Amino acid sequence: MTSIAPVPDSPTAVAPPPSPAAAPVPRASAKPKRLPALDGFRFVAAILVVCFHLSSMWFLWGKSPADVLPRDYVRFTSYGWLGVELFFMISGFVICMSSWGRGISQYFTSRVVRLYPAYWCGVIITSAVTLYFGGATSSPTKWDRLVNLTMLQEPMGVTYVDSVYWTLWVELRFYLLFAVVVWMGTTYRRVVAFCVIWTTAGILSLATDSKALQYVLAPNTTPFFVAGIAFYLMYRYKQNLLLWGIVGFSFVLAEHNVIERHRIVEHDIRRHLAEWPTHFVVAVFFVIMAGLALGWFNRLDFRWFTSLGTLTYPLYLLHCEIGWTIIIHYRDRVSPGVLVASLTASSLVAAWLVHNLVEKRLGPRLNKALKNTMATLPRT
Repeated sequence: MTSIAPVPDSPTAVAPPPSPAAAPVPRASAKPKRLPALDGFRFVAAILVVCFHLSSMWFLWGKSPADVLPRDYVRFTSYGWLGVELFFMISGFVICMSSWGRGISQYFTSRVVRLYPAYWCGVIITSAVTLYFGGATSSPTKWDRLVNLTMLQEPMGVTYVDSVYWTLWVELRFYLLFAVVVWMGTTYRRVVAFCVIWTTAGILSLATDSKALQYVLAPNTTPFFVAGIAFYLMYRYKQNLLLWGIVGFSFVLAEHNVIERHRIVEHDIRRHLAEWPTHFVVAVFFVIMAGLALGWFNRLDFRWFTSLGTLTYPLYLLHCEIGWTIIIHYRDRVSPGVLVASLTASSLVAAWLVHNLVEKRLGPRLNKALKNTMATLPRT
């Protein structure tokens, strides 16, 4: 599932205020320098997805998950897939925040540095585990695995090393679309125009049944990203009727679109899920993001929230196919509860190792190399 897709970025620093020449109205207000609460909610979203994948899939246990795990636990985790929708909303908030005041080369560099080191590590580790034990859901060839390193396996029609990576392609399309705003210069008015145009174009692509436009615009996920962007504008420039209008439209569209995902999940887990919890959880996510925008959680200034937030991207990359493979291999020899708990804990440990040994070491080197490369590119 981008992170995004959990949200693969660190929402801890607010961009500097825009220059006077580009400053929109209303004027930006002073804000805290860090948003630990946003990191905390990212981690909650990641844990929801992990619990869903490790406990709710029908094929993992050879029987209904409710027959081997506590029934109430399975009933709760069956809705954990909605953590992805929260990821998309946070991604809209964070990408708008982190791109403010940056040029297109800085934007490109930051996306590459944030996405690829942990992703490459995830593909390699997942490939190693599934090659040793035998994959749980797919058998990509060696060339498929190489293509997966580009993160472009979806448009290339190549088998995923891990099925949750589909969300990264959704995130990449959002980054590419928002790059137009960054290239023009990120301002209040341009970001608002982007939200309106993207939403409208997505609806028109559905109305005209244009598969090509739908593939580019990803209209089913657009409302979550757009809502996140609007909430960031509230956070930076204060709330107003226009932004609440964008959020309101996005909320209605999100509640409508999420039912398609709900039905796909029902098919995947082979059991019926009541729809009202899905709608309720989406509404809760909108309330949470509104709270972040309006400063309700500013007092949650806990450093360990930020530490947890750094684990979300590698945790998302590593937990699914590896977890499924281990469960299928050991389900007849280890207690299901112990197996799920130990896999969740080991996924967190692996995420910590990837963050500290790969992201923190390779990221700065890749960032420096890309900046040097961009600095030497001809300007004509």
